[in-house]
Formats: sequence, structure tokens, C-alpha cells
Amino acid sequence: MEKGEVEKMDPVTHGLIGMMLGIMGGGTLSLTNSVMTASIVGSILPDLDIVFQMRGDYAYLKQHRGFSHSLPCAVLASGVITFFLGFIYPGEQFSTLFWGSLLGFLSHLFLDLLNSYGVKILWPFSRKKYTWNLLPLFDPILVLLCVISLFFLRKGVNEYSLLAVIFFYLLLRRMMRFWAKSIVRARLQRKNELVRVNILPSGISLFQWDFIAVLPGKNIVGTINLCHRKYQIFQHLYQEGDEFKGLLAKTILGQVFHEFTPFCHINYEKKGGKLVCHFIDLRYRVRDRFLHNGVLVLDQNLEVEEAIFQPYSKSHGIYLTQ
Repeated sequence: MEKGEVEKMDPVTHGLIGMMLGIMGGGTLSLTNSVMTASIVGSILPDLDIVFQMRGDYAYLKQHRGFSHSLPCAVLASGVITFFLGFIYPGEQFSTLFWGSLLGFLSHLFLDLLNSYGVKILWPFSRKKYTWNLLPLFDPILVLLCVISLFFLRKGVNEYSLLAVIFFYLLLRRMMRFWAKSIVRARLQRKNELVRVNILPSGISLFQWDFIAVLPGKNIVGTINLCHRKYQIFQHLYQEGDEFKGLLAKTILGQVFHEFTPFCHINYEKKGGKLVCHFIDLRYRVRDRFLHNGVLVLDQNLEVEEAIFQPYSKSHGIYLTQ
């Protein structure tokens, strides 16, 4: 798994959806179709926040799917796209290009909302990342449906029936997710008082899902295979008491993880009079390890002595300062 693979949905899917919506708006599969061009550009533009990667992993992860993936940006960016496309399609109405761009941009936000990384869609009114945990970052079935839809659109098939097929697939995934959640809940409730079960897409399989089960005193992370109705536990992560919970949340690393992931596990231990805290993003795993981690060291006065963000690998440490 390369850097960035767990942050953004593949541009092919976004572009195909934008192309579909553009053709549905009128015209043919051609660059002379101004609505299609506007929709494609709008559907890809939000991921231009990859330019923050030039400033390093921390800057990129902090900014990705922030302002560029918000509703206010959708309106602003659509206006910019329309302005420039006006030079390429001088005879086209402003409103036509604007609505094509906006539709493509919103399709990008919708798709990103469906996977586990989330989007700050309500920025600046809320810094929370919203996610529906429904799609993997690359879904071959969705790509195939888009390609088939483009073929039938050229044949004159009703576009609403094609959209209905795609939404039926999303509904099917939602049903599979609910099924996975009910199985995990039933299995774990036999021995424990279950608090909450979170189901996340795992890889590209429709029948395999990851889960994060929150129980009193611990989190259980694992994978369930719906074909065999069996689950495999990846790790038991025991939680400490709430003694330092409020304090850790106010530290720079605590704020980073709070904004970065809705599924954060924190454990700590005392070493030589210092409090060493380990932060883990539970969403993404590579083989036998979690992808994103962090280490916070507090001195005897519980002041931050060291804060290290470890994106992609524990060997890759970024030292944070207030």
C-alpha cells in the first residue's frame, strides 16, 4: 500500500461518475459536450489538495478532505471552473457550465462521503469529518457499473434506470453492512456487554468487512467474512481509565487525532516518572500493524515533552509543536 492510497478515492471512479452525469445533462460522449467537460473537471478538482503533499505528510493529511471537500468550496470552485471553461465554450451559458461543474463536484463529495476516510463537508461550520463507511476507496463493481452505464447511455437507454442500478448497488452494500454488524454484535454479546459496533469496508470484497467493537475497557478490531459467517479478531486493545482522557484530548497530538479519525484508541503507561501515551487510528491496517499512529510524552508535571505523529509507519515520525 502506497502513501495516499487510503486517503483518496481513485480518480477513475470520480471521472467516470462525472462523465455519466455530464452526458445525462445532455449531449454526447465528446469534448464538444460542454456540460460533460464541466462535470468531469468538477468531479476531479477536489483532490487537487494533493498539492499539500509538497509540504510533507502531516500538512497533506491535515488538509486533505477539508476545505476542498466542503459545500462552500463546491460553489466557489464551480464558479472558477465556469469562468475558465467560458473561454473554451464561448457560446455556452454561464448557468449551464456552472450547474454541470457543481453537479460533478457534488458527486465527488458524495462518493468520498461513502468511504471510511470521511469529508469535512460542512466546513467551516463544522470541522467534523462525516462518513457513511459504505464503499472501499476503489470499488471494481462500481467502476464496472459506470462503464456499462456509459455504454448504454450511448445506446439511448433511459438514464434514470441506469442511476437506479447504481443506487440499488449502494443499497445492497448497506444491507451487507447491516448484516455484518448484526453478526458481530450477536457473537460478541454472548460474553461481553457490547457498547457499539462500527462496520467499515475492507478491501474490494463485497462480503468482507472490518469491524471495531467498543466494549467496556477495550476495543476489539477484526474482520468478518459474510460468505462463511465467521470473523477473525486482529487485536484486543485495552483501554485505560478516564483519568487523563480530558488532558490528552487537549494536547496537540490529541487534537490532531480527534480531527483526523473518529476511531482513535489511546493507551498509556508510566515510565521513569513520565506518562507515555500511544495514539492509534483504528480504521486502516497493513498486514499486522495499524497504519497511522502517534506517541505523546508528558513530564512529571503533565506538560507535553514530546509529541510525534507517525503517518503510514512508526518509523516515520513527525515532531509536532504547539
